[in-house]
Order: sequence, then C-alpha cells, then structure tokens
Amino acid sequence: MKSNIKKLDTAGISEKRVGFFSDTVEETARQTQFVRRQSEITGLSFLKAVELGFLEKPGASLNELAQSFLDLGVEVSPQGIDERINVFSVAFLRAIFAQALVIFKNQGSLPLSVLQQFSAINIVDSSTKSLPENMAEEYPGCGRKGAKAALKIQWVFDFLHGNLKQVEMESGLDSDQGDRDYLKVVEGGSLTLVDLGYFCLDAFWAIANQSAYFLSRYFYPTAWLDEFGKRIDLEKLLREQSGERTEVPVKLGCRARHQLPCRLIILRNPKQVTEKRRRTAKAHAQKRGTTLSQTYLFLLGWSLFVTNAPDTMISLKHVYDFYRIRGQIELIFKLWKSYCGLNQILTWRKERILTELYAKMIGIVLVHCLLAPLRIPDEVWSQREVSNVRFQQILARFARSFKQGLADMMALAKTLDQFVRHVERFALKQKRRQQPNAYAQLAQLTLSLP
Repeated sequence: MKSNIKKLDTAGISEKRVGFFSDTVEETARQTQFVRRQSEITGLSFLKAVELGFLEKPGASLNELAQSFLDLGVEVSPQGIDERINVFSVAFLRAIFAQALVIFKNQGSLPLSVLQQFSAINIVDSSTKSLPENMAEEYPGCGRKGAKAALKIQWVFDFLHGNLKQVEMESGLDSDQGDRDYLKVVEGGSLTLVDLGYFCLDAFWAIANQSAYFLSRYFYPTAWLDEFGKRIDLEKLLREQSGERTEVPVKLGCRARHQLPCRLIILRNPKQVTEKRRRTAKAHAQKRGTTLSQTYLFLLGWSLFVTNAPDTMISLKHVYDFYRIRGQIELIFKLWKSYCGLNQILTWRKERILTELYAKMIGIVLVHCLLAPLRIPDEVWSQREVSNVRFQQILARFARSFKQGLADMMALAKTLDQFVRHVERFALKQKRRQQPNAYAQLAQLTLSLP
C-alpha cells in the first residue's frame, strides 16, 4: 500500500547531521576549555555519547553512558565520565545547543493555507523544573509550598515549521510577564500566541511595530477605550450582548503610550463550561480565604480575546480555532519531559544536572528536525497524523544506528530512510471519527475557506 506521508529530505538532514558532528565541535570544545589537553574523551566523542545515549535511554546512568562511549570505540569508566562532567562540560554543551538551534531549522511549513498566510506561528510558554536545594543561590525557587530551587525554561516554538526557535534559562522566581526575550525572534508577518501569563501591553506594541500579529486571552481588568477615547464598561458591554459571538474595535490600555488598536473578540461560553469555571474559581477563593465579586463571576461566562490580526486573516468565526493551536504546547511538553527525559534528571550535583539538561535539549532539537516534516500526511483530510510518543519510541530504537552512521553521510541517509519507513508503518495515530485531531480540524478549517 502506498503511503501518503510526506517524505523526509534524508540527504539534506544527513548532510546537516554529519556537518554538525565535525571539527567545529572540537574547536568549540577548546574554546570552552572542555578539552585542554590530549585525551581519549574528545569533544566529538563526548557529544555523540551523551546526546545519543540519552536519546536511546532518557534515564541513562553513568554506567550506561560508558557503554555509549564504548559503541564509539572509546573505553572509559563511569567514574571517568563523572570527572569530565564539570563547569566546562556545561559551557561546552550550552554552546553546542545554541549552534543546534541555528543548524537544524526546518524550512518547510505545514501544508495548510490558513496557517501559511503567516511567516511563523510562535507559541510562547515556559516550563519549571524543581532543582536540589544546593542550587537555590543560582536558581532560587518560590519557596514556601514550592521548591526552594527551581529552573524556569522559557520557550518559543514555531508551530508552522515545527522549530524550537528560542530557549532561555531563568530562575524559578522570574515571572512570565517580565519575559521580553521572545520578542527577539518575532519576525514580520508572524503570529504570536500567548496566554494570560504573558499579557503585556508593551510586548504587544513591540510585536505590532514589527508588522507582526498577536492573539491573546484578555487579562481582567485591563482598560479598553472606544474609537473616541472613552473608557468601555466591559460588564455593561457584555450584558448587552444577545448573540454567541461578536467583536468590537477597541484601543487596548488607557495610557497614552499604549492605546493599541485591536479587536476585542467576545465569545459566550456554553453553560456547562461557565458552571465548571465558577465552581473552580470559588474553590480556589475558599482555600485563600477570599470572596469573589459578582462582576468576576459574571465574566467567567465569557471567553475574551484580543488580536491585532485583521478579520481577513483570522475571522471572528475562527478566532478560537487559532487560539487552540496553543494547546499543542502541552503535547510538546509531554514529549520533552516524559519521552525525551527532562523529567528524569535526578542527580544532586549542579554540573551534572546542567550537562544532562543541555545534552537532552540538543536531542530535542534533533527530534523536532525529524518530526516536523512528518507531522501530517500530504492528504491532510485523511485525519492521520504522527503520534509524538510513537515517533520518539521509534527514534530511540534507531539511536544506536544513528550513532554508528554519523561518520558516513550515505550510511546515515540509508538509516534515515529505514527510520521513515518505520514511522510510516507504526507512528501514525488512528483516525478519529467522533473527535477529529488538531491537525484534522485545521485541515477542515482550510478546506472551508473560500
């Protein structure tokens, strides 16, 4: 049976992959002082062993990493590996990770015209990982009920091309609203999706000034102004609504430096959704010993969004469909944490934690480089898509073969061809008749447009 899955450019990826494991790695190893004298463990052997060792088994011990070294013809004891894991190995892999973000970028986009009208679709989010208390000085956590030491990882993921665009490491105390680094990778014509944690008028202005677009949920009680500069009474506006959805042209923020022209999207929630939100809000308020206002409870009956994208790009009818793309980040987080091993870093030594973290992050970049072109078949209406979990499981099976073929571009391309055949046969999700998957919904949205 002929497969409909998009073909992977195995030759191109092989060239990038072999080029990545080149003499420039040794130069980086010397620049970061990971390699300072002649040693059996070179920068190349260390990178290959730890990256592909963790790709094969995310929870690999030092003993298992020693076996990964032996696969490369390097005999080293677990104790010898532990001695090489230090501040220099952290600096080395951090630099290599930065290079990987640049090298392994997919140029092809999802074959959906409704998405291709944007140059990129950036999902901005963060993930927090608890750390041992001995790292509290460098990475302080929230304390109290939270961890005393925590690492917050800020991500920008381009859903359209499947690329991890930016990763920034911060302390657990840093707030999402204070994050501005993601603005560095916002390009003209892109769409940035943020949740309430990133609601910031200054950031929205910066995006608009790049001739780019944003879509966010509304953060209560941010002020609105009408076209004449008069403040809008949100509760009054909502009580006057009789339909299920509408939009109002507004200026976001009342300060002179803000007043950003955008669309306020108003969607009435189904009754069961409203009731669930109110029960949850009341339960949280009861735990805190606070009382919720009637206005706030009323607002829970609505979903409110703001965007500067015109109706011709994101229609009123499809605003919620676009915002739902943000939900894909939860599946991506699950892939990173559970299947790429970010949740399986259990050691107490700071340098080993950070070395393992960067090694796994390099592997994650590789995962997305391979996964992005295969996410959906050419015939998108077939309601088939690749399962992240099954894909990662197949990739883990091929990790050792990839390791052995890194020195030979033709051998690596052949391994990649075999890998793709396994993905075609064993990584596709089953069709959903009752509830189409996210990609199938986006495909239906594309087909419904004139």
